[in-house]
Amino acid sequence: MKNSIVLFTVIISNFIFSQTYRFIYDVESRKDSTLTLITKENYHLDINGEEVNYYTRDFFIADSLIINNLPFSQNIKLNTSNIVSHKKGNNNFEEYDIIENIVLNLKTIDTQDWILTNEKKTINGLSIQKATTKWGGRNWIAWFTESIPFQEGPYKFHGLPGLIVELEDIKGNYKFSLVKSENLKNNYVNQFIDMSKKLSVSVNWEKYKSIKLSYYSSPIGFIRNNVGASIGSDIFLNDGTKVNKVNEREKNENLRSLIKKYNNPIDLNKSIKY
Repeated sequence: MKNSIVLFTVIISNFIFSQTYRFIYDVESRKDSTLTLITKENYHLDINGEEVNYYTRDFFIADSLIINNLPFSQNIKLNTSNIVSHKKGNNNFEEYDIIENIVLNLKTIDTQDWILTNEKKTINGLSIQKATTKWGGRNWIAWFTESIPFQEGPYKFHGLPGLIVELEDIKGNYKFSLVKSENLKNNYVNQFIDMSKKLSVSVNWEKYKSIKLSYYSSPIGFIRNNVGASIGSDIFLNDGTKVNKVNEREKNENLRSLIKKYNNPIDLNKSIKY
């Protein structure tokens, strides 16, 4: 607890000297609505000048592997988490969805109608204030601090008079907790994220949904079509898994099962029925 207080104090007192401000959140989520299983992951919120990027720590690890020319581990989950980017204080978001060998860029306009309350408490040495909103088909409770003067937060949540420190929906499907902050002396560039953005294909919601349904119909066939591989030839998944005639059916069904399993997105309005 004491170390956390020091970390937050350092970042508060050095805003003008650093170029990248990184806020790391513990994210607890129930991605499968049919189960009580809670998944725990770390996410980064990087503020580089006017650009804000929100992404899973696995993308940070992927960047390190690229830099060191190392293969991706099968434990890295690149296809189940998106990169969310926008300009600081702007409601126009770009969501990058990695589907094996293609990246979809879905542009959205997102804002929350926050209701500020007078309720306050202290956490990690910070005075935080409660706010509520209804967004994405869920009711949310947020705690923010004006001591960190960024009107940002995890995922697409923003617009409060300070950084969001805690956020959860009232049914316990998602909970975001700020656990660490870092000042990076240089403007951090994640090569994996940068490459993903450059390779992305811009789509509207209807096209996005159509591609996702096509991918679910036959993941391996979808990948083959996009890389121009012939039926039965060997292909590789993002995690390095080799798919051939022997294991193709198994891998195809595993991917279909994984896609259907994650049926409880943060924004229920963007839920796709497979």
